[in-house]
Amino acid sequence: MRILIATGLYPPEIGGPATYAKLFEERLPRYGIEVVVLPFKTVRHLPLIIRHIAYGWKVSRAARSADLILVQDSVSTGLPVAIASFFSGKKFIIRVPGDYAWEQGTQRFGVRESLDDFQKRTYGLRVSILRAIQRFVVNRAHRVITPSKYLARIVSGWLKHPRQIDVVYNGIKTANPASGAARQPGLIVSAGRLVPWKGFQDLIEVVGKHTAWKLDILGDGPQRTLLEEQIEKRGAKERITLRGNVPNAQALDAFAKASIFVLNSSYEGLSHTLVEAMATGAPVIATRVGGNPEVVQDGVNGVLIGAGDKAGLEKALTGLMSDASLRDMLGAGAAQRAKDFSIDKTVEATAQLIKRSI
Repeated sequence: MRILIATGLYPPEIGGPATYAKLFEERLPRYGIEVVVLPFKTVRHLPLIIRHIAYGWKVSRAARSADLILVQDSVSTGLPVAIASFFSGKKFIIRVPGDYAWEQGTQRFGVRESLDDFQKRTYGLRVSILRAIQRFVVNRAHRVITPSKYLARIVSGWLKHPRQIDVVYNGIKTANPASGAARQPGLIVSAGRLVPWKGFQDLIEVVGKHTAWKLDILGDGPQRTLLEEQIEKRGAKERITLRGNVPNAQALDAFAKASIFVLNSSYEGLSHTLVEAMATGAPVIATRVGGNPEVVQDGVNGVLIGAGDKAGLEKALTGLMSDASLRDMLGAGAAQRAKDFSIDKTVEATAQLIKRSI
């Protein structure tokens, strides 16, 4: 049995699709599944549109010796795969990590609505094209995988005919929880792409008011200059640091040293980073959006707050910073909960879906 993995990202590039492409490549052979990976970076140097045509051609050639295609996004690689599948007759499974049309609309085309509200409205030509592409791709797929029940509900609204969407939670390589003594007092850590829905502006504003707190933000993205200017205006450069993209090992080390990990986003499918932070035993504060409540149980293994609720964020941070025993209790609960999201479970569930599809 042989599959082709079409992926938008691949190491040393970072991000969930890159992580899973490599893990599937390494671990699916244990289930009797031979893997060939075709990264989009092989054509990224070409002009827009031309690169997608070139990638589709590469997919068509590579798919000749494959029994199935596993594609990891709904537009950049998804559209070329869907077209190649139409002409070759090869089945494909798609993993949908999020709503690409909403993400691009929020970053580039003036979309201000939440992901849920976005589904109910119409927008301009560019957003409409992206939305049409991802719906075409999902409807062409033999099977659809999402990383959370929340995202499965969103994607089900894209389907012309109701059918099952398979939920396979994002998995991580389990880490050993750090002891409380290893954590740096007053250190808050957050991570993610520097994009509007991650809520870094509000987090910086809240932390900027408390001179005893420090904040490290891991990741890069289009809001970097805006956030640097915000930190500069607050005179908080000594306490608030944008670390940029860091290797996974350094990110895990940062989570293990944090007094608190914060995920202040207004949207998440299911956050791989949140689970990784919990696995180190970090007490977490996360927003009550998307797949987060499927991971965090409020008051048991973390704290849930409303999206965009700066007062709630400040209250949660103040409460945890002043209560070491509560941090220890939530951190222990977080580490225990993270065990339910092992990469072995993710790979096994994906392998079984592949086998049932061939």
